[in-house]
Amino acid sequence: MKLIQTLTILCACSLMAQSYCIKGPANPKPQEQTAIQELTVYLAKRIDGTLSIGGKSPVTFQVGDTELAKQHKLLSTDLLDEEWRIKSIGDKIILNGGGTRGVLYATYHFLEDYCGIHWWTDIEEYIPKASPLTLDKLDASGRPKFLQREIYRPRPSNPAIAIRNRLNANGATPVPKEYGGSFCFGPPSACHTFDNYVPAAKYLKEHPEYFSLVKGKRVGGQSIGQLCLTNPDIKRIVVENLLEQIAKGEADAAKAGVPAPRVYDVSMNDNHNRCQCDACKAEEAKYNPSGLYLNFVNAIAAEVKKTHPNIYIGTLAYFFTEEPPKGGVRAAENVVVRLCDTGSNGAASILAPENRRFRELVQSWKDVAANLFIWDYAILYTPSTNGLPFPSEFTYSEQYKFYYENNVKGIFWEHQEVYRSDFNELKYFLEAKLLEEPYLDVEKLTEEFMTCYFGPAAKLMLEYRKAVNSLRKERNGFISWKPQVENFSFIDNNDIIRFQELFDKSETAVAGDKRLLARVRHARCGLDRLACSRGTSPVRHKADEAFAFMADKETADKMNVAIAANRQLEAWPAWCRQFRGGTQLARDMRSMILPYSLTKESYDVPEQFLSCNYYEYQAHFLISHNRSYIVLAEDTESPCGIAMRMEVNADPYFAPPFAAGYYDTGNEKTLIEHNIDISQGSGYHFYYVGKLKIPEKGVVFLSRSWRIQLDTTRGELVGKEYDIWFSARFTGPRYMKGETGPDFVFVDRIILVEP
Repeated sequence: MKLIQTLTILCACSLMAQSYCIKGPANPKPQEQTAIQELTVYLAKRIDGTLSIGGKSPVTFQVGDTELAKQHKLLSTDLLDEEWRIKSIGDKIILNGGGTRGVLYATYHFLEDYCGIHWWTDIEEYIPKASPLTLDKLDASGRPKFLQREIYRPRPSNPAIAIRNRLNANGATPVPKEYGGSFCFGPPSACHTFDNYVPAAKYLKEHPEYFSLVKGKRVGGQSIGQLCLTNPDIKRIVVENLLEQIAKGEADAAKAGVPAPRVYDVSMNDNHNRCQCDACKAEEAKYNPSGLYLNFVNAIAAEVKKTHPNIYIGTLAYFFTEEPPKGGVRAAENVVVRLCDTGSNGAASILAPENRRFRELVQSWKDVAANLFIWDYAILYTPSTNGLPFPSEFTYSEQYKFYYENNVKGIFWEHQEVYRSDFNELKYFLEAKLLEEPYLDVEKLTEEFMTCYFGPAAKLMLEYRKAVNSLRKERNGFISWKPQVENFSFIDNNDIIRFQELFDKSETAVAGDKRLLARVRHARCGLDRLACSRGTSPVRHKADEAFAFMADKETADKMNVAIAANRQLEAWPAWCRQFRGGTQLARDMRSMILPYSLTKESYDVPEQFLSCNYYEYQAHFLISHNRSYIVLAEDTESPCGIAMRMEVNADPYFAPPFAAGYYDTGNEKTLIEHNIDISQGSGYHFYYVGKLKIPEKGVVFLSRSWRIQLDTTRGELVGKEYDIWFSARFTGPRYMKGETGPDFVFVDRIILVEP
C-alpha cells in the first residue's frame, strides 16, 4: 500500500499540471507493483505538458485488479492467461491482463503503442522527445499467438527486456515474480537430459547395458553416448529421478513466488551416437529413430500423468530424430516435441526451395504432435563468422506465419550474444513482435526501428540491409548454423567497397550525436570484419613466386583493411563495455579483432616450401575451444607476427607428448593421429601431420584434446590431396629440458602443400 501511495504522490507532485495519476489495488501483487512503477517512470520521461483522453484531463490510470476493473469484468481472473486489455472509461484508463504477466503486457502495450516507447536491449531503448499527449477513446486487447516465446542468449540479461517485449522467458536469466515469472522448463535442464537422469559417471561401469552400443562398445555421457531405450530398467530409473526433479521444480517456484514449471525435458544427449543394439535397431526399423524415442517418452509421460496431470514432458526432434515417426506412433497429449532446424539456410525464407526439407518436417510433425514447438537458430556457431552481414530479418514474415499456420505452439530462438552478432537489436525487435503476433507488417516495423534507432542515418542503413539481402538472393548465399567465412562470398570485394561508402555517409549523417554514431559504428563492425577477413585471407603460394594473399593488395587497399581493423578495435570493445561484465567482453572482442591489425602483408617464404604450391592458414584462422587459456597473441618470434598460444599447465592433455591429426567430421572418422617429435629444439619449426585427400567436412586438430582446430570445409581444398604441416614453438621445462620460462605452445600457421 505504501508503494502505491508513494508512486501516486510522485505523479501528482512532479508531473506537469497534475495531468495524470496512477492507481492500483489496495494490496497489489508483485507484478502489479512493477506495472505501476514502470508506467510511472516512463510517463515521466514521455509527457511534458498535458496528458488528455477524449479531451479530458487529468487522466487516471487504473492498473491491475482495481475496483473499476472489477466493475467492468476486467479482473485478472476474468481474462485468459497472458491476455491483456486497455480500456478507457471517461477520463480513466484500465490496464490489466490475465495470469501473472497480463497486467505487465497491457502496461507495456500502452507505453509502446500510444507513447511510442521501445526497448531494444538491456542498454538501448527509445523514448520520443517529451511532449503533450492527446489520446482518443481506448479499447484494445490481445493475447500472444505462441505459447512459448523465448529468445535465448547465453549471457545473463535484464529480464525486464523480455517482458517489456511480451516474451515469456529470458534465456539464461530467470524471470522473477516482479515480472510475473516465465513459461519455463523445470530442472534438471531444458534439453539434453539423458545423462542427468542416468549419468554415465554413476552407472556405466556396473551397468554398461544401460547405455548405447556404438561400434561394438557401450558408451555413455553427454558428448559421446545415449541411453539404450529398450533396456527395461531405464524407464524406471528415469521416472524415479524425474519425479524428484518435479518436486524440486515446484518447491523452488513456490519459494521464488513464480508459476511452477510447465514442461520437464526428457531428451537425448548432444551427440549422434544412437544405440546400435539388436533391440533398438529393430524398433528403429519399425518406427524410425524418432518413433523409438517417442514410444519411450510417451511411456514416461504416462507415468507422470498419474500424479501430475497438468505437466508436459518435452523432448527433441534433433539430429537422427528429426524425421517423424512411422508405424502409427504419435506424441501423447502431454508430450511437447521440439523440432530443431539444423540444416536450413538461415538467410532464406522457409518457403525457399533450399529449405524444403525443414518445411516438410514441420508439416509432417504437426500431424503426429499436437504440441509442436520449434527450436530455431539465429546463432552462427563458427567464431570466425560472428558479426558478419547476415540479412536473416527479411525471412521472418513468411517464417512466423508458416509456423502459426502449421500448428506450431512455441518457438525458441537460440541467439548470439547481443554485442557480437549482426544487427541484433533489429532482429530481436522483429522476432519479439512476431512471436506475439505473426501477421504484423514486417516492412513497416523495420522502417520504424531504423527511424528510431539510427535517426538521420535510417534510410542509408535500410538501403544497406536491403542491398545485402538482394545480393544474397541473386547469388544464392547459403548460411547455415555453422557457416564458414566463404559462405559470405555473395558479398564480393567491390560490394564491400560500395557498402563502406554507405557507412561513411551514415556516419556523416549522425556525426553530431555520439550515441547514434556509436550505433552506426557498431552496425558497421560486421562489414569491417568481412573486409579484414578478405584482406588477410589464406596465403596462396605458387612455386617460385612471391608470397601473396588470396585477396590482392590493391583490392585490400580499396577495402581500407587497415582502417577497418583499427575502427573495429575502437568501436567494438567500446560497445561491449556497456554490458554487464563489459571489461572482460571488451578484452575478448579485442583479442578477436587484433590479428587483423597485426597480420603482416608479406614475409619470406619458408625455405623448405620455396618450390612448392601451398595454402597457408595463419593463426587467426584456427579455432580455439577454450579462450581462457588458448588465445591469439602477438609473437615477435613468428614471421607472421601472431600465434595461437596454449597454456600447457591449464589442460592435462597439453602435456607431452603433443599430438596432431585429421578428423573427418562428415563421416565421424579419425584419418590421421600421431604424437609429434619436437627434438628440433627451441624456436619455430615445421612439424609434419600427414598426407590425405581433404573430405567434404573435416578439421586438422592439434593437441591430444583437439583444442585447436583448422576447419578445412573450404571450396579450394575439398577433394584435393595435400601434405599437412604446422609451424610451432614450445617453451618451458615441460617440453624443453633446461628451460625455466613459462610452459607454452605457440602455433602460428598451418600449411597444406600440394604433393
